[in-house]
Amino acid sequence: MTEKELYPPVCKLFEKRGYKVNAEVKDCDMTAVKDDEFIIVELKKNLSVHLLAQGIKRQKTGADVFVAVSKPKQYSFRKFRSVFSVLKKLELGLIFVSIRGEHSFAEIVFEPKPYTSKYKDYKKRGEIMKEINGRTIETNTGGVTGTKIVTAYTEKCIHIACILDMYGAMSPKRIKEMGGADNTYTILRSNVFGWFERTDKGIYGITRKGRTGLMDYPELEKYYTDLLLKEKENT
Repeated sequence: MTEKELYPPVCKLFEKRGYKVNAEVKDCDMTAVKDDEFIIVELKKNLSVHLLAQGIKRQKTGADVFVAVSKPKQYSFRKFRSVFSVLKKLELGLIFVSIRGEHSFAEIVFEPKPYTSKYKDYKKRGEIMKEINGRTIETNTGGVTGTKIVTAYTEKCIHIACILDMYGAMSPKRIKEMGGADNTYTILRSNVFGWFERTDKGIYGITRKGRTGLMDYPELEKYYTDLLLKEKENT
C-alpha cells in the first residue's frame, strides 16, 4: 500500500460533499475548498511525529487540517484513545482510509478544531489559494513523489503552447486575446521549459520540444485543444 492509494478515496469523500479538490498544492498533499471553507489534508500510510509536524505547519495558514492514514487492521477505540487525545489536543482532524481495491473508502473519524493560535501565515494561505484558483482541471494525485506536478504555471504554458501549435507564431498580445494568460509575455520570455522561441520581433512560436512536451500532459492538451476548436467553430 502506498500513500498514492490513499488519495482517491479521500478525494471522493470531499467531492461528494461539494468541495473543489486539488492535489499537491504548494507542498500540501491535498486541498479542499467550498465557499469560505478551506481544508488541507496530509496523507501518510501511518501516524507519525513527522505527519503531526506537517499538520501543525499547515494550520498556520488558517486551514482546517486533517491527517489521513490507512485504517489499522487491529483497530479498536480503546487502543487508540490516547492517540485520538493527542490529535484533538493539536486541533487536527483524522481520516481513516480502508484500501479495498475498487471498493476503497475514506471515513472521517473526527473533525479538526478551529485553529486558535493568533499567528497565521496569510502570505502562505494566499499563495495556496492563488495556485488553486489558477488550475482548471485536476490531473495530479496526492501523496506522490518523483512525479511531475502540474502547477497553475505549467497549465498556463500548456494553454499557450496549444494556441501556438494550432495557429502558428503570433504576438503575446494576440495570444492573450485568444485566452492566454495575462502574463503571457513573461512566460514566453522566461521560457522555463524551452517550449517557445522568438521567430521575429515581438513574435513567438512553439519549438519541437514544446510539441513533445505537450504529449506529457495529454489530459490538459486535449482540454485546451478542444476549447480552441470550440471557440474556432463559434467565430
